[in-house]
Amino acid sequence: MERACQVGVAFHWGIRVTGFDARGAQAGGVYFPCRWLVGADGQNSTVGKWANLSSRPPRTARFGFSRHYAVVPWTDLVEVHWGPGCQIFLTPTGSDEICIALLSHDPQLRIDRALAHFPEVAERLKSSRPLTAELGGVTSLGRARSVVSGHVALVGDASFTVDGITGQGLSLAFQHAILLAEAFAREDLHSYEIAHGEISRAPWRMTRLLLLMDRSAWLRRKVLRLFAGNPALFSKVMSAHMAEAAQESLKATEVLGLGWQVLRA
Repeated sequence: MERACQVGVAFHWGIRVTGFDARGAQAGGVYFPCRWLVGADGQNSTVGKWANLSSRPPRTARFGFSRHYAVVPWTDLVEVHWGPGCQIFLTPTGSDEICIALLSHDPQLRIDRALAHFPEVAERLKSSRPLTAELGGVTSLGRARSVVSGHVALVGDASFTVDGITGQGLSLAFQHAILLAEAFAREDLHSYEIAHGEISRAPWRMTRLLLLMDRSAWLRRKVLRLFAGNPALFSKVMSAHMAEAAQESLKATEVLGLGWQVLRA
């Protein structure tokens, strides 16, 4: 924000956009002329609805809850623990605290009850105290019908959402922002639309695969057994999952080979 102010960006906090046309937007009772209008207002984007870019109904939706605990982290890595119909993510967020996030299809399942499925994690937390309230939200896999209409463009969750299990939400939003800035410089939003589709393809596929593992205990056991016995393969899949360049993604033949290895595991 400091840098944005330095280059002349004006922030108007606490006001709501109530409409727009081809020349600008109405917000807080004031009309703001603009060349471009960007909808960065989440998966239920109001801007997207106004511009007729509304997201398609999500392929799948789950419920996420998170809370911080006062405990010295036992690792500097993010741990993902799979359970029946849910996953728990442990993230070190300081020298004496961790964040626990829960994802599941059950809107009634909370972290305390879910820990019964993860006795090792529960044992590590038994003498710790919560530092924050348990916050919740909906996570889903979905995308807008289009990300560009005239002088309007969508970025981040307003344009494309992935289930929280991928850990890619913020990464994708930053990539969208960079691509959109480049399109502004060229005065060509069509280039942003094309690039957006390209970088969304791999996360879409990976999310569907991870959600398939969530639904099938048999497949989950097979995949985790394969990765446990072949750390190099796991590293390669993770590299492809996090890759920003298309050339770093897994080739079709590699995906087929991976599927065969899973069946044999």
